Amino acid sequence: MKITTQSPEETKALGKQIGQNLILGDVVLLFGNLGVGKTALVQGIALGLDIDPNYYVNSPTFTIINEYSAKTPIYHIDLYRIESFAEMDNLGLEETIYGQGITIIEWAEKLFHGSSHEKSLYFPLDSHLEISMEMLVENQRLLKIKPLNMKHIDDLLFTLQKRRHMA
Repeated sequence: MKITTQSPEETKALGKQIGQNLILGDVVLLFGNLGVGKTALVQGIALGLDIDPNYYVNSPTFTIINEYSAKTPIYHIDLYRIESFAEMDNLGLEETIYGQGITIIEWAEKLFHGSSHEKSLYFPLDSHLEISMEMLVENQRLLKIKPLNMKHIDDLLFTLQKRRHMA
């Protein structure tokens, strides 16, 4: 599904709707260039998971992993500075990804290996949500949302699609 947002606030609101529908063990993979709004989306997801609205969610570019307390733990991972799969192994990302929370990964393209035609995830996932983001103009963002084996997200996308057609 493709959704266009017109402002950081709309991106955050969409993230909140997604967050409200995530369940324990879900993994969200975020793709997109610098400044495309991935962190705004994560802020919304965290709000949807009932994080304290006064808590500032920021990208863990230097710390690599931030953990937030909400109705379920949120693990926010930023792979921007990671250069190899060996670095990921040293960080223990596998334990976090398969842990007892919701994992959100920025720069998720670094989790894939193989040729452009046969890419596969370094950490196998039975289900996950892929969100690719691109800047169209100034504040306008295009989000391509693709759930894999996530009926609860399929239901949300169906509802969002229905609302768009009714508007």
